[in-house]
Amino acid sequence: MPGRQQDPQDPGGMSARKLGPFLRWAGGKRQLKPTLMQLLPADISKRTYREPFLGGGSLFFALQPNSAVLSDANEHLIKCYEFVRDHPILVARYLRLHAANDSEAYYYQVRSMYNNSDFSAAQAGRFIYLNKTCFNGIFRVNTKGKYNVPYGKKKSPAIPTENELIGIAALLKNASLRAASFEKALQNTSSGDFIYLDPPYPPLNGTAYFTHYTSDRFSAHDQKTLADYVRELDKRGCLLMISNADTPLTRKLYRGYNVVSLSVIRYLTCKHKRHKVKELVITNYEVTDATSPHSKRCAEERDS
Repeated sequence: MPGRQQDPQDPGGMSARKLGPFLRWAGGKRQLKPTLMQLLPADISKRTYREPFLGGGSLFFALQPNSAVLSDANEHLIKCYEFVRDHPILVARYLRLHAANDSEAYYYQVRSMYNNSDFSAAQAGRFIYLNKTCFNGIFRVNTKGKYNVPYGKKKSPAIPTENELIGIAALLKNASLRAASFEKALQNTSSGDFIYLDPPYPPLNGTAYFTHYTSDRFSAHDQKTLADYVRELDKRGCLLMISNADTPLTRKLYRGYNVVSLSVIRYLTCKHKRHKVKELVITNYEVTDATSPHSKRCAEERDS
């Protein structure tokens, strides 16, 4: 898959190829990234890349598209991306301070400051620090919108370096960032755009950690609304890839599309236990057997 060439004048002193997500994110696609890259359309480099559920952005960082529209309903997340893009050195300075003082007591002090501060470069540093040191990389807020994830007790949290943030900022310069619901984010799509949709998943095995994303959550009704948007975007001429949990609801909502079933290891409970679960990758374009031996098209015809 073609990507950006390494720039010998890279101000971060790093190959862009080595840059990945700088945030942990529940339901992130780090482990599925090679498979997702194989399932992309062959001419992806010629298309505008859109991702309305950005999260950690694993696929964006792997693909490094020349033109991208990145959005998310989580305004704090998008603000963090914006400050990393525009002020990477300043954000890195705050991160060094947090890394030097990391402890459980310090974490809760930072969390309290985070919940009582407006967004700034300092707040972006708090966001990244909390993300890297909290339990399981979860972003979860209560009904008042206050971040409430406990300390994760990680021995060596992977705090991004200044060079890493500078390199990430360079990649984000070619991307449009927007805090918006998926409905608003998808309003201005054009025929030929490629859209990757990775919504918060329906609860699995009685858990709901992937839905604790904004104070409004992401409901079964939202899942149905998203599926309706997918069919509208399909008619508009967009190419679509959707990741979701392998549930009867998901299969029903996307019947008629191409489906790849994958086994994934996830943390699904608050007990630090990993579980093997099934996830689906759904496309509205054909995936060849060579790239996806596990591909299976649903029996029903796509809705007209």
